[in-house]
Amino acid sequence: MRAALIAVALVAAVADVAASPGQDLNEARTFFRAKDCAKAAGLLSLLLNPSEQLAQRSDLVEARSMLGACYFELGRREDAREEFERVLQLQPDKTLSELSYSAGAIRLFDDTKAEIEARAKRDAELKRIAEAREKLEAYRKSLVVYENRPYWVNFVPFGAGQFQEQRRGRGVLFAVGEGLTGGVSAGIFLYLATNYGLVAKVPLAEAPRVRRLQQVEIVSGGAFLGLYLVGVVEAIWHHQAHARVEGDDSLVPRDLLDVDKPKPSPKTSLRDRIHFGPMITPSGVGIGIGWEN
Repeated sequence: MRAALIAVALVAAVADVAASPGQDLNEARTFFRAKDCAKAAGLLSLLLNPSEQLAQRSDLVEARSMLGACYFELGRREDAREEFERVLQLQPDKTLSELSYSAGAIRLFDDTKAEIEARAKRDAELKRIAEAREKLEAYRKSLVVYENRPYWVNFVPFGAGQFQEQRRGRGVLFAVGEGLTGGVSAGIFLYLATNYGLVAKVPLAEAPRVRRLQQVEIVSGGAFLGLYLVGVVEAIWHHQAHARVEGDDSLVPRDLLDVDKPKPSPKTSLRDRIHFGPMITPSGVGIGIGWEN
């Protein structure tokens, strides 16, 4: 007999424990409707933290909505916002009824919902841009471009052959060297031709100076020719008719390049909004003025 009573007591205790979350939720509803947020928040917090004791999603949504509203009424706005975020994670289209919730709580809930939606759009846009950039980089790496390099460029002075082979250091060296020596020789030639004519008629007193200038002209001209010949030979030695180079963005599809460019801003100035055009009326022809919002 005693064993039977113990078994009945245990079954009753188990049944009471199993029913307690639902009973606590009903009791929290009663306190919430009575606007006793302190007691309602205490019961709801025990039901939801540290682990959720409610199995039904609808009960979880209702409990967290009430707990968030209670936190708001108790002045705990950040805690209220966190609860509202959990509600919207469970049910993104959730709304609060004006019959059960205060205007302030509804406003905070709606603001939280708008922030979550804006954050989701921003994250989606950032993800789209990141994926597009990865696609752009992959496309750039996949480009194989070969450049045709004409042979005759090797005979152009001032390091043209070196620049064509992308050897800019050597190109600058020959360009500067040939420019200086050729410039000096040409400058002296023009000076002597201007002052003394092509067939030089030099006064005896100026002959030594002119002779020195002619010597500098010849030496610098010879240096120019020497540098030019060395540059030609050096360019021919390294010449490649076809060379693989990195492709530039002109080969990339426009939709990949424009993926993260800002959209054009709306027209705001008076000049952008006003449009002029011909206007035909039954009585004649004139100019019409249009306004764009």
